[in-house]
Amino acid sequence: MIVVPEIVLERIACAVGPVVTDNRSTVPEKTIEATGFARRYSVAPGTTLLDLCLEAVRRLPAETLSGVGGVIAATFSAEDRFPSLAVRVAGALGLPDATPAFDLQMACSAYPYAVYLAGRLAADTGRQVLVVNGDIQSALTDPADAATAPLFSDAATATLVSCDPARTERSSVDFLSHASDALRCPSGGPISMDGLGVFAFVATQVTPFLKRFVELSAASDPRPLDGFAPHQANLYMVRQLARSLGLTDRLLTDGGAFANPGSCSVPLTLANAGRTGRMLIAGFGAGLSAAAATVRLA
Repeated sequence: MIVVPEIVLERIACAVGPVVTDNRSTVPEKTIEATGFARRYSVAPGTTLLDLCLEAVRRLPAETLSGVGGVIAATFSAEDRFPSLAVRVAGALGLPDATPAFDLQMACSAYPYAVYLAGRLAADTGRQVLVVNGDIQSALTDPADAATAPLFSDAATATLVSCDPARTERSSVDFLSHASDALRCPSGGPISMDGLGVFAFVATQVTPFLKRFVELSAASDPRPLDGFAPHQANLYMVRQLARSLGLTDRLLTDGGAFANPGSCSVPLTLANAGRTGRMLIAGFGAGLSAAAATVRLA
C-alpha cells in the first residue's frame, strides 16, 4: 500500500451518451434482474471520444480550468493511437504546450490509477490536475453478444484533482493485476467476457485485496470512511462486495442508471451521490486488475 498526501477531488462533471436503449427489448428479464441494468446509453453516430470528453470538461466552471497544471486521460477506446486523448483535450482547452498531458489505459480499474497519478502531479506542481475518464464502448461491443452488449454504456467524466502536501491528512492507494482473458478487448474489438471468470476474480481476489486495503488504510489514518464507491460492474456484485467489507451502510451506487460505463462509473457515482467527505474508491475488471484509493470528495 502507498501512503501519500491527501488527494482531493475538487469537482466532477459528467456526460453520458444521449441514445438510450431499453434492454428489455433485447435481453431476457433474468439478465436485467442479475445486472440491475434496464437500459444503456450510447453516443450518436459520428460522435468521437474527444467530443464526449470535452462535453464533460466544459461542464466544469470555466474559471476552474485556467489553473490546470496537467491533464491525464484514462481510456481504452481512443480512436487514434496518437496524438493522445489527453494532448487533444489540453489543446482544445488552450492550455500551454508545456502542460504535462498523457493517457492511461487500465480499463475498469483506471480511475483510481489516474487519481493517484494526478494527486502526485498536483503535489509536485502545486496546481490542480484534470483527470478525463471516458470510453465509447458501444463501438467495441458485438450487438449479437448477449453477455456484453446489454452491459456497456458510453460516458465520460472530468475530475479536478488537488493535493496539499502541507496538510497532515493522508490518502492510501494500492493496486492488483495479473494477465487473464476473462475480460479482454482486441485492438478493434469486440469486447469479450467470461462472466463467471470475472465474478470469481472479484470474489476470490478483489474482495480480500480490498479487505486488506481497508485494514491497512485505517491503521495509517483512523478517520472513518464516509462512502464507498466501487466500479458499477453490476448491482449484485457491488452489493456483495460492500457486504463482505462491512460497508453496506456506506455503499454508493447509481442504482444501475447508467449500466456499466467502464471505469468512469466511479466518478459518475460520486457526482450523483450528493455527498462529501472521505471516500474509498475501487475499480476492478479488465486485465484482470483492481485498484483502490482513499480520497476526499470536496
